[in-house]
Amino acid sequence: MGRPRIVVLGAGLQGACVALALAHRGHAVTLLESLPSPLSAASLRNEGKIHLGFVYALDQSGATQRKMLEGALCFAPLLDRWCGDLPWHEWRSEGFLYAVMPDSIAEVETLHASYTSLSALLSEMAEHELCRPGYLGRELSWLWRAAGEDADSPFDRGLSMKGFVETEEAAIDPRHLAARLEDQLRRDPLIELRCGIMVDGAERRAGGFRLNLQEAGESNALDADLVANCTWSDRARIDATVGIPADAAPLCYRVKHQIMVEQAPGMRPLVPTTMVQGPYGDVVPRRDGQVYISWYPECRTYFGELPPQQSLEDPEVAQSVAERSLSALQQWLPDLAGARIVSSAAGVIVARGSTDIEDPQSALHRREAFGVNSYDGWWTVDTGKLTNAPQLGEITGAQISEAVK
Repeated sequence: MGRPRIVVLGAGLQGACVALALAHRGHAVTLLESLPSPLSAASLRNEGKIHLGFVYALDQSGATQRKMLEGALCFAPLLDRWCGDLPWHEWRSEGFLYAVMPDSIAEVETLHASYTSLSALLSEMAEHELCRPGYLGRELSWLWRAAGEDADSPFDRGLSMKGFVETEEAAIDPRHLAARLEDQLRRDPLIELRCGIMVDGAERRAGGFRLNLQEAGESNALDADLVANCTWSDRARIDATVGIPADAAPLCYRVKHQIMVEQAPGMRPLVPTTMVQGPYGDVVPRRDGQVYISWYPECRTYFGELPPQQSLEDPEVAQSVAERSLSALQQWLPDLAGARIVSSAAGVIVARGSTDIEDPQSALHRREAFGVNSYDGWWTVDTGKLTNAPQLGEITGAQISEAVK
């Protein structure tokens, strides 16, 4: 077996971005994925929101908001650089409505203060090249505005909502992005994509690493000079096999379901909506007529210090979660009455925090402590959020390219 110079572990969005960034710089890359195809797990099973920082209003330092803005502004320009101009206008949702729930753990004034800080951050970043050509193919202008009491709300009129905020934040359809990136990975002559390969661990060897693999039920080994670990729920375990210490702040693992529904005929079209601030949900209509929904108390089915051991592919569990989530949301959003469940699939969320999001002090309300770390030829990439994957891919690609030189 030939010895690739650079091996990237994990072909989710983060691993794909690292591989594309390296290939763009002229480096040959072997990209390993445990599943039968790339970009088919957490990268696919989410709402696709490219965060501008609104969800992290409880981080009073502003550090999370800054990282989200930076990642969001880099997202489309970097992917366009690696893949050619992508049809963002076809993939992009309308702007999100933020609905402040009756029992929100943050008052409207607190949220408005955070959003005002976001506007100031955006003005600061607009002076940098980072911001061009804009957010998901368009320029941001007003960013957010409080909606009046007579705003056209999708919520039941009998509910005592605390307020509504219109934003320019958008989601992209992760199905289209995954398909386009998989095509790019398979067509790029410098990227060797190998799927169905589980990484048991690794060991340092003189001048590089030996990766211990499982492929088609057989043990195998692959030598590499440089490795980027971009796996998701398995990243900490694989890092430990080469002596990389665990994060000072322990990770937590959550399982959350992506539920797709279709509205009943004659219902008013829904608008992209995020319910804040606490354990609520999201609604994201897609351009093909399907609607992504989540209701956190039902669709978050696991929370623990270790990755879930149970299968994520149990169809009975997925259907039950979808039915309960839809039923709960129908109490809030009348236009979901009669909706039909199309699919339900679980994905893993990895973050830092020992308590869940109903706790205002939970570390889950901050996402600033993530990024790229290098350990003598081994890079470990903590994505944080989907939003930041291209930016971290570019950073990792630049660092590995420099190491090759």
